[in-house]
Amino acid sequence: MARKTIELEVPTTLEDIKLWQYQKYMKVVEAHKDAEETEELNNFLNMKLVEIFCNVSLKDVSKISVRGYKRILDILNKAFEEKPKLVQRFDLEGVDMGFIPKLDDISLGEYIDIENNLSDWQKIHKAMAVLYRPVNFKLKDKYTIAPYEVKENIQEVMREMPMNVVISSMVFFYDLGKALLRAIPKYMEKNLEKKNMQQLEVYLEKNGDGINQFTHLLKETSASLKKLQSYHSSNV
Repeated sequence: MARKTIELEVPTTLEDIKLWQYQKYMKVVEAHKDAEETEELNNFLNMKLVEIFCNVSLKDVSKISVRGYKRILDILNKAFEEKPKLVQRFDLEGVDMGFIPKLDDISLGEYIDIENNLSDWQKIHKAMAVLYRPVNFKLKDKYTIAPYEVKENIQEVMREMPMNVVISSMVFFYDLGKALLRAIPKYMEKNLEKKNMQQLEVYLEKNGDGINQFTHLLKETSASLKKLQSYHSSNV
């Protein structure tokens, strides 16, 4: 009996991986995060990795040759080693999407929606709908984006965005948070009286959740990617 030929597309870069695929895989990983790490668990997660990122059934994954399977895991591993720079513009379902041009102009409502959703992989598409919006005017390198509106259908479409865009914006906010933390003490020392400086320090300590969210998110992402690599590298 002839062996069934299985055709699949293996993503070679983060740009080839959709946010919804990563969310789906992270749901599987999170469901087993407290389980003992065994060879059986690693094999299962490896197979789910191929199933989700290559859009193939788990049944067909088991039919892939050992050589081909290891090659696929190696390619995926290389994709997750990328360190993308901030992507300011990208195409989403035929729509030109742009990153917020001036973060200084961000509204309180926009900030709250980013903060509430950025550190949860299953909600991160909602934060991305704030950070990236349709470009409504462009002139050379300059552009403006559409006003922010909370619309569930728009948020859902953001699940189709590529992972290089998602991760690059996460890294950007982490770096922004570190720069802000470095700048605040210098500003306080130079411009505030001792009493006022102490009051501001207390305020920042109580209200530093935004920066902590960004820091936590990048650390979580880094840990997740390393975990992905260790899961399938162990079998390559």
